[in-house]
Amino acid sequence: MEPTAISEYADWLESHVDDIVSKRAALDEQKVYAIVDALKVLPEPVQTYLTMSQEKYYEDGSSHDLDLDGGSAPVSEVHDRLMVNHVDGVLPENTVHFTYNHEDVYQDGYAPRRDCQIMMYALEVLGAVAGVHGFDLFAENVKADAVVSIALSAKTIADWQQTN
Repeated sequence: MEPTAISEYADWLESHVDDIVSKRAALDEQKVYAIVDALKVLPEPVQTYLTMSQEKYYEDGSSHDLDLDGGSAPVSEVHDRLMVNHVDGVLPENTVHFTYNHEDVYQDGYAPRRDCQIMMYALEVLGAVAGVHGFDLFAENVKADAVVSIALSAKTIADWQQTN
């Protein structure tokens, strides 16, 4: 995958949010999963984590930032999102620091526009780093829960689009 693919997809999302929310354009969650997997933050494909129980994810993969209810419910049912919202550091020195914030897309019923924006914003920040430095800095510097959140947003939107 080309490093510019992340920013290009974020730009596509930005220009199609209204169409996605009105269900005139389908969100391709497989494309989002491919982007997340290219970051190499998670040792397994991201789809593995979405079907995993919250308890197992908490024990075996989580960065312990998402609000997980635990138990046997799959990770795909988590309402919390950990959004990448900023990056700073010195890229030539391979020093980056990402910051995050929690977002609940179910605060007043499911908000697909908000989920789209969370995913888009995270991809914009990650895409900026990839465009300058490639994929090398992500594995050691991005929280697992943040990339799982991107996939959660994609899956939730795609599932929502399939409903009437």
